[in-house]
Amino acid sequence: MAVPDPHLRQILRWCEERIPEQALHQVRVECTVRTSHVTIFEVRAPLTCDNGSEWTRRPIAQLRHDGLLWRLYGPDRKARWYLLDDVPAHGSPGPLLAVVGDPARGLW
Repeated sequence: MAVPDPHLRQILRWCEERIPEQALHQVRVECTVRTSHVTIFEVRAPLTCDNGSEWTRRPIAQLRHDGLLWRLYGPDRKARWYLLDDVPAHGSPGPLLAVVGDPARGLW
């Protein structure tokens, strides 16, 4: 099952709005889509020239769509995904993105 286009646009817009334009040379929020999963990453510029030109990618959340509802997953220390069962499933990704962006949750 593919991610519905309106939902994907909502997620992409959310990622674009996280970081002010003047900081995009240092950090970004990006996502990848794989069938019915959208993985959100924090992407950071190299800290020093010794690190080369590779940006680092750290997974911060994954939204999974089952054809009806979205569910939110978080990464463990080994970047394996676990269901955040205290976050209810929703028909759109918006409420889950609000959880991802909430500093009190500590996902990011």
